[in-house]
Amino acid sequence: MLTPGTITEIVGRLSSGRTSLLTACLGEVTGRGAIAALVDVDGVLDPASAARAGVDLARLLWVRCGGRRDTGLRAADLLVRCPGFALVGLDLGEAATPLSHTTAFRLRFAVERTAAALLIASRRRVVGPAASLVVEIAPDRLEWSGPGPVPTRLARVRAHVRVLRARASRAGVVSPLGFCA
Repeated sequence: MLTPGTITEIVGRLSSGRTSLLTACLGEVTGRGAIAALVDVDGVLDPASAARAGVDLARLLWVRCGGRRDTGLRAADLLVRCPGFALVGLDLGEAATPLSHTTAFRLRFAVERTAAALLIASRRRVVGPAASLVVEIAPDRLEWSGPGPVPTRLARVRAHVRVLRARASRAGVVSPLGFCA
């Protein structure tokens, strides 16, 4: 899913699993010894959960923006231009609005000149045609566990991922996906 020099978007509503997929990608990159950065506009990353999901926190630069989207975009623009990052994640959260074409293509051109991949997670598509891959994640079912007749701990989220745009292959492919809590 992550191709160096490209922008990938993960879109989905709240509790769809988009942050879990972003975290899984961060874990994959840091797990192989590479350096990653996460620009967290709304401050939603839980470091303990990320570590349990396989993210090596010593290999992750976490930029918290305090809800300031413009600061997050500037930070992501700067980080994709810095050598050494295999992945720059940008979590725009729920209030994401589409970027101007100028901003989106400036990010794309910056990413294309590096060995980094830019992964953007948000409620809706924000970079338009500047993205090489856009996947939509939608929850399918929740599995609960715990003692007693009414389980209270979320054990697993099952979701479907649909490719909305892919420059290298066909769009519209739907795949099941599961995340462990």
